[in-house]
Amino acid sequence: MFALLEYLFDLLVVIIIGGLLTRALKSFSGTPPSSPEGSPGGPGRSGGTMQAGETARDPVCGMFVSTELSHKLGRGAETLHFCSQECLERFQKNAAHV
Repeated sequence: MFALLEYLFDLLVVIIIGGLLTRALKSFSGTPPSSPEGSPGGPGRSGGTMQAGETARDPVCGMFVSTELSHKLGRGAETLHFCSQECLERFQKNAAHV
């Protein structure tokens, strides 16, 4: 019984070390880590390319988005930036109720 537990512990250590080595090699090669949902922006988000520039926080979901690539809504002198059309529509729907 002890030998089985020792084998499982060794297997767990090898898996953890393998994961750490894989992550380290990806960081050295410049490969970006994948998101848990499998797409760069997450579920329901459009997966655009990374752009340098200013970012703004989506007022609906709180995600940071590029001000150049975002869905925009002007409110007076202020411009709101949204990560997706769905967040923009949800904001407009909730603003109509207020």
